[in-house]
Amino acid sequence: MKKLLLILALLGSTLFVANADENKEAIKKSMQSMETSMAFIQKGFLYNHRGRIKKGITALRREVKNIDMFMIKNDKDLQFNAKEYAIAETKALDLMASRILEDFDKGNKEAVMIEFQQVLNRCVTCHALVRRW
Repeated sequence: MKKLLLILALLGSTLFVANADENKEAIKKSMQSMETSMAFIQKGFLYNHRGRIKKGITALRREVKNIDMFMIKNDKDLQFNAKEYAIAETKALDLMASRILEDFDKGNKEAVMIEFQQVLNRCVTCHALVRRW
C-alpha cells in the first residue's frame, strides 16, 4: 500500500512539473507572438502600411487574451489580485489596439502614436511586476 502511494505521489509530482513546463512554454510563445505583433504594428507605421498594422493588431488582440495564464506571485503581502489585473489589462489592451487601427484609418497619426506608446507602456509595466524589474 505504501509503495502504491509513493508511486502515485511521484507520478503526480512528475505530471505537475511537466504541466508547469508546458505552461512556461505557452507563456514564452505568447510573449514572442505579442512582441512580433508590436513590431508589425510599428513597421506598419514606418511604411504607412495599413495591412501590416491590421495584421499586427489582429495578432496582438488574439494573444492578449492569454495574459491571464501568467502567474504573478505576491511575495510582499500586498493587496494585489493577479487575476483581476490580467483581466483588466486584457480589456484595456484590446480596446487600445482596436483604437489604433480606427485612428490610423481616420488619419489621426498623433493619436495612433500615443495609443501605441500606451500599449507599450502597459507591456513594460506588466514585465516590471512579473519579472520584478
